[in-house]
Amino acid sequence: MQIENTKGMKNLLFILLCLTIIGVEAQREAANWYFGTNAGLDFNSGVPQVLLNGQIETVEGSEAFSDPDGNLLFYTEGNNVWNRFHEIMPNGTNLDGSFSSSQSALAIPNPSNNGIYYVFTPDDVLAYRLGTPNGFNYSVIDMSAANGTGDVVEKNVDLLENASENVSAVLGHSGDYYWVVTHYMDRFYSYRVDDNGVNTIPVVSVIGPLIDNYENFRGNLKISPDGQKIAIAQTILKPVYGSSLFLFDFDTSTGQVSSTTSLSDDLVYYGVEFSSNSKKLYASGRPIVVLEEELSIGGVQIVQFDLQSPDITSSRFTLGTLPGGIGTEISGSLQIGIDKKIYHSIPSRKLSVIRTPNLRGFSADFRMFELDLGGRAASYGLPPFIQSLFETVVEIENFCEGDITTFTTEATADISSIHWDFGDPASGSANVSNLMSPSHEFSSPGVYTVNMEVTFGSNLVRNFVEFVEIAEIPDVATEIELVQCDTDGLDDGITNFNLEETIQLFNNGNADITGVYFSTLADLQANINQLNSSNFRNNINGQRIYARAFENSECFSIVEIILSVIPMSDFGNYDSLNVCLEQGGLAWSVPLGPIFDRLSEDFGAEFDISLFRTKQQALLEVDPLITDEVLYSFIDPSLIFFRIEDQSSCVGIGQLDLEFLFRPVLEPEVGISLCNGLAGLLAAPGFENYTWSTGQTGPFIEVDTPGEYVVSFISGYCEWQQVFMVEENKTLQINSIELTDFSRNNRIEIIVDNPGEDILYSIDDGISYQPEAAFQHLDPGIYNIRVSNDCIELEETVIVGGLNTFFTPNYDGINDYWTLTNAEYFPRFNITIFDRYGTLLTSFDDQQKGWDGIYQSREMPSDDYWYLLQFESGRTIKGHFSLKR
Repeated sequence: MQIENTKGMKNLLFILLCLTIIGVEAQREAANWYFGTNAGLDFNSGVPQVLLNGQIETVEGSEAFSDPDGNLLFYTEGNNVWNRFHEIMPNGTNLDGSFSSSQSALAIPNPSNNGIYYVFTPDDVLAYRLGTPNGFNYSVIDMSAANGTGDVVEKNVDLLENASENVSAVLGHSGDYYWVVTHYMDRFYSYRVDDNGVNTIPVVSVIGPLIDNYENFRGNLKISPDGQKIAIAQTILKPVYGSSLFLFDFDTSTGQVSSTTSLSDDLVYYGVEFSSNSKKLYASGRPIVVLEEELSIGGVQIVQFDLQSPDITSSRFTLGTLPGGIGTEISGSLQIGIDKKIYHSIPSRKLSVIRTPNLRGFSADFRMFELDLGGRAASYGLPPFIQSLFETVVEIENFCEGDITTFTTEATADISSIHWDFGDPASGSANVSNLMSPSHEFSSPGVYTVNMEVTFGSNLVRNFVEFVEIAEIPDVATEIELVQCDTDGLDDGITNFNLEETIQLFNNGNADITGVYFSTLADLQANINQLNSSNFRNNINGQRIYARAFENSECFSIVEIILSVIPMSDFGNYDSLNVCLEQGGLAWSVPLGPIFDRLSEDFGAEFDISLFRTKQQALLEVDPLITDEVLYSFIDPSLIFFRIEDQSSCVGIGQLDLEFLFRPVLEPEVGISLCNGLAGLLAAPGFENYTWSTGQTGPFIEVDTPGEYVVSFISGYCEWQQVFMVEENKTLQINSIELTDFSRNNRIEIIVDNPGEDILYSIDDGISYQPEAAFQHLDPGIYNIRVSNDCIELEETVIVGGLNTFFTPNYDGINDYWTLTNAEYFPRFNITIFDRYGTLLTSFDDQQKGWDGIYQSREMPSDDYWYLLQFESGRTIKGHFSLKR
């Protein structure tokens, strides 16, 4: 075994914030992440741990925020806000963000009020398509409310009528305020957040780039942790694919953006992120490809720019290329964590990781799909945070077991003293130091929590934490053989290899060991000309290449690899397959069992079958689907690829077109009653085949006998059942109608023989129905009553009598006489009228118009008067009314 133990610059694993108002260990505000489909990570230990309690479902962006000790406070996808118990906060719905915005939300604390947070929500391309853009808004969370679990106390304060899908934030120059920055059209908008809250008047920098088609508003914006730079990626899709990745200077004193640098013109970019020392910029993009005289895009690339290079544009270095066919046109977000690693998200159950992003080129150590999410799925977005949380002013070197690890404080940090606790009590008295730039030999491999008590030149004292990972010298196999299948039909021993398959062959079971690959030992020693590990094409059958095997890129062993090729068939577009699903939505879980069963029927159970999301994955055996279900979203292609092997010998690969069939919305049981001895019709239309419990096979059947009827209906390979319960003949009879009229609240109530939920009542001749049998506050008049159920409809007519509560005898022809409202329907009545003292004023019957307000040839004054109404039946009604002049 050959072992190399090099010592050089390593990833800077510490956040140091020169803050005057943020609490102790403030970087832990970014300790908890929630994103994708119920995915989550906890970074508090320095090594991300999977969280399975998240409620979030988002296609792109999200945000999460914790307290200074790393305890979760809340998280959001731009529409809803969940508290630490994963419950929707009071008033925590309908924020004007979107689950499909690149950076759906960003949270900022009030610098002087630990309980107040501002959640900024950018706009959304989908909203523009609907003609209802949301603009750039913020909402306010009060964490002291709802027993300390938080309440959204102010919502959707409008800052911009229109905006893009991006937002970033950084600490202001004096450390007691923040800048929140977004972009729209050709200008940046910087909003100051201080003790007084959000200043709604932005600092506007008209500088570009000009993005005037809303379809191109996607993409991320990031400010460097030291606040000096801004990078913005715009995903240019319309009218043709285009590239937009720009770098600017940012002034944390004024909020102004200046000095434009265009970094690239050949990738469709989406994600951007800075290293913790602000010296490297990373971006995700898809190459623009000319295919048959039309533009298309290739697989996702992760690229690095060296911001200290005299020519930043020319410093671009491709860290890795994801297999083609992953995701859609979007290349996924990049986000730094408190462990100083940068994570990349694309729809998958794993995140890719840049482990040492402060280092240049291959030393940045990009690991594709390394971090497993515990069965949960990532999407295209990750939660952004205040970028100042990730600033580094300490340089750390030497992370190999047995090395002396050095800590160098940058001279420009204005630090007067530091007290160090290396989190290594086994080292005895060496566990602490008061040196400005100490060194320490850690007692064993592992992740150490290093605490620093920092005194600044202003006598400000802060405590900070960093995580230092000490790696073992790799114990690996020194020579292995990698066998690959050739699907091009030529028996020439030349094919594409996924070199990363060698890792499990040489790592002796240590899952933290990875490898990078080289054609020669000389290239390996110099760490130059690294091979494409995910898609390498050999020169000859039996070619030998070499790998650096390591946990830390500076602590490696050498492995010699022999590449062997055997033939394999390509079945192409093999077949289509119906997939039966319970429900739809933005995403759904597709069971893999029926797909395995179908392929086993065709090829035989003795063959090994594996499934993949892309053809490239099937060929290179990358990321096989090993769970019982796989997640598809509405934007994913409905394809799946398979690989067939016979005792590890190559057989073939192929593609299945999946047709997703969703279970129709069915009632557990449908009740139907026969009507008046007539046959009933049972219906279940819209499917390919039917089998009824009666033996009939059509979408409709007639039944005339009560009982249970079951239909099995089939579409493709999917079969569902519906139960119909047919009841005895229904009857319906109006027993009585209770009427209250000539009152302040005229009322009709209909009494039937068998009241039930299926009976409806109408008093306007069937224009409208209600399930209640009583009608109140009715005007006098004629009412045509209808009562119906599924089978029968009955009719009655009712007259509701009434008397006006006042009249105005002013001879204008309107309401000049007081009498019954509908006197024509009440023959042979008599009304006697009295004043308030009991004086008989007049009496009239159905042959007269009524009282005109005259008594003994003089007009009676405005007042209340009493009446006695008598019918021939003996019914009498007493009351009063008003005369108004």
